[in-house]
Amino acid sequence: MPVLTNHRHERFTQLLAAAPKGMTVTDAYEKAGYRRNDGNASTLARHPQVQARLKEIKGQLAEKAVVTAESLMKEAEEVRVRAMGSGQLTAAVAAIKEKGVLSGKRVERSEVGLPGEFDHMSDEELRQSIIDEARELGFILIESRRSTEGDCS
Repeated sequence: MPVLTNHRHERFTQLLAAAPKGMTVTDAYEKAGYRRNDGNASTLARHPQVQARLKEIKGQLAEKAVVTAESLMKEAEEVRVRAMGSGQLTAAVAAIKEKGVLSGKRVERSEVGLPGEFDHMSDEELRQSIIDEARELGFILIESRRSTEGDCS
């Protein structure tokens, strides 16, 4: 469907399609240049041409929003090439790292806690601490008992 011929209808439809959370039909109606009126706003929102145009715009927005690992890898490669071409080695390295993360070849890890924070805990105390924290976070744990037979400690 082409752009609506009435520019205020088109603006109203675009506002509805990309409305931030909390924007009402009446707000969009007013921002489109009309005098605030709840009844007229809801009537226009139900208009068949407005509904058809709204579906089209939302479809276009959804297509633009599709992001895949492949599209991110392609963009990171484009950034890397441009960065290398302009001598921006820091940006090139960042793009290379991002490609590594996206491809699964590079795993970013970070340590939780302060250095030595867990040194005073026994293995059992540390295990219990992890279980308690997981429960607080809402994870369901299936506790399994490992056999200590044959363990070389």
